[in-house]
Amino acid sequence: MKKNFFTLKFLLSLLCFLISFSAIARPNFIIVLTDDMAVDEFRFMPRTQEYFAINGVRFTNAFVSQAMCCPSRSSILTGRYSINTGVKSNNFPTGGWHVFHELGLESETMAAKLQAGGYSTAYFGKFMNEYGLGNQIPHNYVPLGWSDWYAFVGSPSYFNYPLNENGVIKNYGNTPADYATDVLAKHALNHLNSALNNNSPFFMLISAYAPHSSADEAIRPTVPVSAPRHKNLFNGIQAPRSASFNQADVSKKPFNVQSRPLLSPEDIDWIDLSFRLRIQSLRSVDEMVGKLIDKLKASPKFNETYIIFVSDNGFWFGDHRFKFGKGGLYDQSHRVPLAITGPNVQPGLVRDDLVVNTDLFPTVLNLAGVTVAPKNYDGRSIQPLLESNKRKTAFNRRSFLIETGQEGRMGIRFDSYAYYETLQSARTIKELYDTKLDPDQVYNIVDQLTVTSATAISDALAQLRNCKAGTCRKLENTLTDDLVQLTN
Repeated sequence: MKKNFFTLKFLLSLLCFLISFSAIARPNFIIVLTDDMAVDEFRFMPRTQEYFAINGVRFTNAFVSQAMCCPSRSSILTGRYSINTGVKSNNFPTGGWHVFHELGLESETMAAKLQAGGYSTAYFGKFMNEYGLGNQIPHNYVPLGWSDWYAFVGSPSYFNYPLNENGVIKNYGNTPADYATDVLAKHALNHLNSALNNNSPFFMLISAYAPHSSADEAIRPTVPVSAPRHKNLFNGIQAPRSASFNQADVSKKPFNVQSRPLLSPEDIDWIDLSFRLRIQSLRSVDEMVGKLIDKLKASPKFNETYIIFVSDNGFWFGDHRFKFGKGGLYDQSHRVPLAITGPNVQPGLVRDDLVVNTDLFPTVLNLAGVTVAPKNYDGRSIQPLLESNKRKTAFNRRSFLIETGQEGRMGIRFDSYAYYETLQSARTIKELYDTKLDPDQVYNIVDQLTVTSATAISDALAQLRNCKAGTCRKLENTLTDDLVQLTN
């Protein structure tokens, strides 16, 4: 009798362990992806910032490899550099939705892998550029890997836009209720409510259009559009004035920078207006995140759900004389906000490790317990950085590839330096910045490199720009600040 009692006790303990292990091994995921959001703009999302600051890990050195919408989203979904996705721009024939589709990348996304592993998957918002355009693919086509689908068709806008709702095109108008972020929030909250009541684990990717400039041709020059309820927020605010704002001396930069005139007072007024409208548009995203958190907190699945907040690329306002932009070589366009909460995530932790958008694919799949061969992606799982309360947790990446989609414009971002090459009229213009002393990348110190060091760094870039999977990870570990040797 006593033996049977201990046997039963053991079995019950084992069952409880397995149930607990299953819950941990099959977590849920919500990714909130903003569009063209600069790191500095995160501070204007009070609910989101407070939640992640208290409950999550924030990364101060999170980057995208290529700072363009479609290439970056392709890298997020597949874990590959643009050189390895083949999606090098926003538009056909070098990029955009049709190239993503033709290259068979739909079946390579984290959603497809999660769905095959038993997850329900749902997408809301902006997908790939040019999605729903052209005649080769039906306009109501739902990409592989997604159980539920609510995506903008064509060029997104804040009002007057079509949405593909699980294969049915629905047109929205220009009333306050039609505001794009609010519509996405409504669909996402309805889906989350159903997902919380189902047994299968779920994955949601909510891709807000904010704070991207409107694609509405009637709005010129193009600026973001806020929800009507937010139109009076932040009156009188100015865009950040970094050290590179309206940079006076650009003589050591490539021609595309040198050729730009100094910003006029009218340019600067427009930059301030655009910045104010951008952070107004983000307030609706902040409200959406708050509602998702509140919905989750009311469910037992709250402690089983990871929430990831990130942007597809950064943005600049007046930096290096550019009135606005992204897609260039400098940190302002590549650095993005990244914060993560969830099971076993250490609250209130801030990390300065070099993290890249290619890391999200292996991280999510690793946390979900879905196995994908390391030869199929370039990034690396950052799970150890989430779950450790020791700030000195080893993370071996010491560099990564900076891409622009152009073979003649690429670079390497090290821990403490940024190195760029721009092919200009059969001549390569080289740049080197000390990102610790000169974070805004004003002072090009490439002429201070020793001859040996200059050759070594250029050779390193040549290796990295041709890497794939394990080769990328190995090079990222071995190409370090030590390559930079200065003469004085």
